[in-house]
Amino acid sequence: MHRILLLALFISLFYLPKQGIAQRNELSFTTENDAFLLQYQDAYYTNGFMLQFSRAAKSKQSKKIHSLEIGQQIFTPVNREIIPIKGIDRPYCGYLYLRFQETRFFKNNGFLRWSASLGMVGKQSGGESLQNSYHSLFKYKKFLGWDYQVNNATTANLGVLFAPVSWQPIQKIKAVPLFKANWGNAFVNAGAGAIFTLGIFEQNKRSTLWNARVSNGDGGFEQEKEWFLFAQPEWTWQQYNATLQGVKNASTGNAILADPLPWVFQQSIGLCYAKKTTSIKAAWVYQSRETKTQVGTQQYLSLQFNWRF
Repeated sequence: MHRILLLALFISLFYLPKQGIAQRNELSFTTENDAFLLQYQDAYYTNGFMLQFSRAAKSKQSKKIHSLEIGQQIFTPVNREIIPIKGIDRPYCGYLYLRFQETRFFKNNGFLRWSASLGMVGKQSGGESLQNSYHSLFKYKKFLGWDYQVNNATTANLGVLFAPVSWQPIQKIKAVPLFKANWGNAFVNAGAGAIFTLGIFEQNKRSTLWNARVSNGDGGFEQEKEWFLFAQPEWTWQQYNATLQGVKNASTGNAILADPLPWVFQQSIGLCYAKKTTSIKAAWVYQSRETKTQVGTQQYLSLQFNWRF
């Protein structure tokens, strides 16, 4: 992961634009961890790293942004021990993926985002080795049940996120309804929710909320900067989740698996700041139980840093 970050930064130096030229490219780094909340909890969705490169596509019609993202997510139970085995209330799983996505914005301030991803779960994803490495570095106790993790398998998935319209009753308040769906051998689900913002923000096609401040000469910004709070409640119906169940038709080995609960609720509350070439996004995320064997709910902090050039 560190080598990938250094390579991406090195390549980006060759694309630095002259002053005054539209910033067409963006590098985005996201890190997510429950340890950031300083509650001494380390369970369920316990760590995530995502590196994304985005570029404003050439288009004479609606604005389009193409993105390529590599990410890794790690999932563990609440109990670090393995005795008794039934104490593994949420399966061990690492998920490593590469995703391409296109976001297309409409004249009514709505947008459509579709994505295609390839990935892998199991020991080959590197989740076990990464967690053991940073736990050793920071003198944290190790999780001892990785021998029971989801078995090795390759994944392929398609996804879509649709915002049909944006509602703005007054200048500093906006609401955007959201609908999503995913299909493949990693995730099969569908959901709906909305995002509410309060503060100084741009139209969706130029907002850091959607990593859309890159430009291909499609018009200037209405605000010198963005600075706003947001809340995003959403419900997701789960039909299949490979981080809980493993990949269909793949060997289960010693893995301890679990069936997903049909409905999961998630609430995100955060803030965004953007000006010129940089953006920062921070959010507290709460999620209800993903499986009935899970002892409790989970919460974590998501931090995102963006640089445009």
